[in-house]
Amino acid sequence: MIFIFKKYFCPGKACFCRNKSRLCLSLIIGLVLTGMIMQYISSVKADIEKSCVRLHVIANSNSPEDQQLKLSVRNAVLKHLEEKLKNAQTTGETKQIIQNELDSIAQAAQEELILHGARYRVTAELGNFNFPTKQYEGAKLPAGNYDALRIIIGAGEGENWWCVLYPQLCFTGAYTAELPEESRQKLKNVLTEDEYNIITSPSDCIPVKIKFRLLELFGS
Repeated sequence: MIFIFKKYFCPGKACFCRNKSRLCLSLIIGLVLTGMIMQYISSVKADIEKSCVRLHVIANSNSPEDQQLKLSVRNAVLKHLEEKLKNAQTTGETKQIIQNELDSIAQAAQEELILHGARYRVTAELGNFNFPTKQYEGAKLPAGNYDALRIIIGAGEGENWWCVLYPQLCFTGAYTAELPEESRQKLKNVLTEDEYNIITSPSDCIPVKIKFRLLELFGS
């Protein structure tokens, strides 16, 4: 580290670090704190991934008809699961219920397609999948690998739709652009304070509380 600073900040005989030692020290501390903050946020995001179970519905294609079928299947699956997941208290319990219901979930989705005159085959699987960031008004669910119930309609080549089965956000209207207060409270019940702060902070900001917490850690 000293070699790097001498090479880039000490041209000739006028050593920048020697004359401006406080500036150099501040720069070093800033780099270290930035690394600590990013590492900590990465760790918190990993914990968020483990705290949620999601629903992922993939349409057969992007035709208007297939996209509407996707939403109909979504509604049928949520209707089938709402009562069964109502009292689930953990991600493990949620996943076990879903695993036990996979066949009946697929059947409910298939019956919904038949009702609309569609002949596509439906598959339902429980696994760990990659998701992009889900943005709500005033909140976001960070990108990452989440356990999820995946419903694939037909060829599965259309745009997808997703929400959160645990905590039970799918059943409180949280698949819209806005996260209702009821959904926020459910998130608070299963996430730590830092996890919740990251979800509800602007995408380009580091939560102030986390900054102060790491400053205290660094100072100690």
